[in-house]
Amino acid sequence: MINLGSIVDGKYLVDGVCSDAGGMGTILFVTQTSGAYGFPVVLKYCKNQSEEELARFRREVRLLSSFHGNSKIVDVVDVGLEYEPPYFVMRYYPDGDLFRNIPYLQGDSARQENLFLQMIDCIEELHYRGVFHRDIKPQNFLIIGGHLVVSDFGLSTEIGSSTGFTRSSLYWGTQGYIPPEFLTGGFRNATPSSDIFMLGKTMYVLLSNRSPMYPVPDGIAPQLFFIVERCCQIQPERRYQVLADLRQAIVSAFDVLLGRADGIGRAKQLLSQISDALVREGRCNPADISGLITLFSSLDVDDMVRLSCELPRQLFTLLANTGMSDQLPRLLSAYSHLVESKGYGWSYAETIAENMREIFSGTFTSNADKGIALDLALKASIYMNRFAAMDICRGMITRIFDEDLGFRVARV
Repeated sequence: MINLGSIVDGKYLVDGVCSDAGGMGTILFVTQTSGAYGFPVVLKYCKNQSEEELARFRREVRLLSSFHGNSKIVDVVDVGLEYEPPYFVMRYYPDGDLFRNIPYLQGDSARQENLFLQMIDCIEELHYRGVFHRDIKPQNFLIIGGHLVVSDFGLSTEIGSSTGFTRSSLYWGTQGYIPPEFLTGGFRNATPSSDIFMLGKTMYVLLSNRSPMYPVPDGIAPQLFFIVERCCQIQPERRYQVLADLRQAIVSAFDVLLGRADGIGRAKQLLSQISDALVREGRCNPADISGLITLFSSLDVDDMVRLSCELPRQLFTLLANTGMSDQLPRLLSAYSHLVESKGYGWSYAETIAENMREIFSGTFTSNADKGIALDLALKASIYMNRFAAMDICRGMITRIFDEDLGFRVARV
């Protein structure tokens, strides 16, 4: 324990407590006893003395120090790892963290986009160095003059690091933000998609000012909630796999929300390129497919219905029977918003069922995606009371011979 008025390591006079909310460290306002950095600083020390937590704190300090001078990472200016208790000194960020600034984000789409992209920039710096944060939340992004930095590396891990956590560390993290794979297999084998899951939960909290535990779409633009849903998929492989894809989705969504571009016009132009390529060559550029699905998911429901009527069945067949099947989760997620909108004509339910049959019958389609495709086909046929669509669903079901798929379909 370091008390008010004491001098730490002969260099820092303790003026007061900045924060004692962290699980591992306490942050104090301090003044240098000699010299000056030219900006206010705070001191964080390890308040717990267990061998594991001291090792974890020292590791956080070394990792933070390795990013010294990086404008996207909290700036560490001094360390005292041999002092008891060990500490480090960092710049003080007077504008606070993103959690404190939630009220200023409500209804301000331009500011939301700016901060979301800055969050990605911060985490991208870590991933570039082979580091995963593992405790992303609004409180760990600090603001200075509208600029973001990421902080708190207590749970971060480096790819290939020999430093591990004991089994008691399995549930470290912040409730509501923890990816499900951490709870079942520990977070030693973190991946970019684990950080992306937590970014999705963070965006949800910033947009809604609600608990991250169970995201619901109330009051959130559909284009943005689609992104949150994709980030927060239970199965890691169904999330955005890299930050570049998440960035592209965010920019496309705000293009529509901020009126920077005609989303439906851009999507139709790209669809025309894809359709021409399919007719001429029977194949198309995977990047064009990815771009189209990103645009499709960012559209308002009315525009989504309009564009869906122009999607050629050959596109669904191609995705389900080639190496591009990894795009299916994104397409099905967007398609679910279309189906649930019920904004299409009764006869279009049959088209939906036929498109979903292509996915359901695909040789590269996973059983999980087949179950979702059947679910969407059934919903469309029931919502529109379209018997021809129900016949298509019946035909899909009666062709099942795979036991795992049978169980999934039984649940549907």
